[in-house]
Amino acid sequence: MQFTQENRIRLRGTVFGKTAAGRAEVGQRSAGLTARQRSVLIMLDGQKSLADIGPLVGEDEMLAAVEGLLRKGLVGISSAPASAAAVAKPEPPALSPRAAGVGAAALAAARDLMAVAARQHLGLLAADLVRRIEHAKDESQLAGVIGLWHVSIRESKTGKPCAEDLLAEARALLA
Repeated sequence: MQFTQENRIRLRGTVFGKTAAGRAEVGQRSAGLTARQRSVLIMLDGQKSLADIGPLVGEDEMLAAVEGLLRKGLVGISSAPASAAAVAKPEPPALSPRAAGVGAAALAAARDLMAVAARQHLGLLAADLVRRIEHAKDESQLAGVIGLWHVSIRESKTGKPCAEDLLAEARALLA
């Protein structure tokens, strides 16, 4: 498969999964993969599309890694996008009636702040945390994630100096 400029957008909605050789490679580390290829191999689970993975590693690096993994037979296409709608970034879940009122904008801003900070300071480790943040439907659900988010940011190398300020900003948005 050639990742040309024309098919990059179409590929964003494509879901790749590990082949039997890819699953074996995760444990054996015998194929001589680069660190980036190994990270992408681990993330390609047959459920996440390239659009989901791209923000975590960078689109160009991700596509180069996927191309290399395809050449080595470690991954294959699990499903291709059915339409342009499948390529678009999924919408966050609908807000509960409580959140749909005056606080909806503040909730969205808090979710955005938390997700961006997690991606920036945690890199690949942010995937699950960001998913939990984005699926919080109201303030109480988001407040349930804020502790883990804060500790994760505080424990990261780049987040340590700004963790307290980020927490204060997130709490102010949710107040």
